[in-house]
Amino acid sequence: MIVAYAKGPPLAVFAGSWLCSRSPVDGSPIALGEPVGDCEDVGRLERLSSIATSVYILKSRGLKVFYGGTGDEERLAAYAGGADAALDEVKHRFGIPEAPDDSAFVVVEADDAGSLRRALRLAGEVYRRRIDVLLAADLEKALELGRYASGVVLKDVAKVVSFERASALPEIGRCTHCGIDFLMYGSRIARCIYCGRALRGVLTQRKPALRPEILRAVHRRLTSGALPERLVVV
Repeated sequence: MIVAYAKGPPLAVFAGSWLCSRSPVDGSPIALGEPVGDCEDVGRLERLSSIATSVYILKSRGLKVFYGGTGDEERLAAYAGGADAALDEVKHRFGIPEAPDDSAFVVVEADDAGSLRRALRLAGEVYRRRIDVLLAADLEKALELGRYASGVVLKDVAKVVSFERASALPEIGRCTHCGIDFLMYGSRIARCIYCGRALRGVLTQRKPALRPEILRAVHRRLTSGALPERLVVV
C-alpha cells in the first residue's frame, strides 16, 4: 500500500524500511504531507516512526537519549532517530541507593524541576563521584525537564506520526541546500530548479544494515544538510 505522511510534526524521521518494498532509508527525515513509500502494516510503521521521531526531537534539543522500551524493532527505530544507546546496554540502576554501587547511570522519575534537582543532589551525596542521573519520562515530560538531567530515558512513546493511503508514489528528489523535496509526478529532474545543485534521491529499495552504529551514522548524514521545509510538485 502506498502511504503518505499525514499527521504529526512538520518534520518526522522514518523507521521501518523492512516493512516496505520502497521507502526512505531508516533515519531519513520526511516532510509532513509527502509520500513515503509502498509499505505493509501501517500501524507498525507509525509506531516505529513515532519512536524515531520522538528520539530525534529530544536529540535536536541537545539531550542525551537512551531508549528504555522493549522489542528489537523498536530499538532499531530508536537508533534510526539518533539514540545514544539502549538502556539495557549501559550499567544503570533505578532509584538512588542508600550506599554507592558501581552503576554509571541512575534512572529517576520526577514531576518538576525541583524534585529532579533534589535527586541530583542526593545522588551526589551518595556516590561522591561522577554519576549521571537520567530522567525516565515520556516525550512531553522529557522536553520539559530533560535539560536539568544528564540525559533522558524514553520508555512510553505515544503515536506522534500518522500515515494515510496515497494513490501514487512519485520519485522524490531532495535539495539539501534549499531544504526542498521535489515530488516528481510529471517530469524527472536531477538538479534543484532554484540553486542548481544535484538532488538526493529519497526513495530506494536498498536498506542500510540494521546495526546501531550504522543506523546512527546514516541518520547523522541525512540530517546534516538543510532539512525539507517545502514540497514542490514538478
